[in-house]
Amino acid sequence: MKRQLMTLLFSDAESRRDEWNRLKPFFDQVMAEDSVNIIIVSHGDLLSVFNSMFLGLEVESLNAYEMFGFAGGVSQMIVRDDGKRMIKRISDMSFVR
Repeated sequence: MKRQLMTLLFSDAESRRDEWNRLKPFFDQVMAEDSVNIIIVSHGDLLSVFNSMFLGLEVESLNAYEMFGFAGGVSQMIVRDDGKRMIKRISDMSFVR
């Protein structure tokens, strides 16, 4: 089943576009920070939207791409001095024994 941006999985759910619109101000604030390290904790679907924003994808890309993550997974994202964005690790579970 292809999930559309405006399709809701249940009647009171947010659409992916709703998630994008709600997350965008937070994303912009995080990206404007001069902090060395920032930790973000969220549920997987919203983190998938955050990852798409981080890579510079458009909201429409959420119809074609999904970045799945495991509960408790750790991702490491870096913005280099030249502005290039890198995801070094995504949903790493190696710390779980």
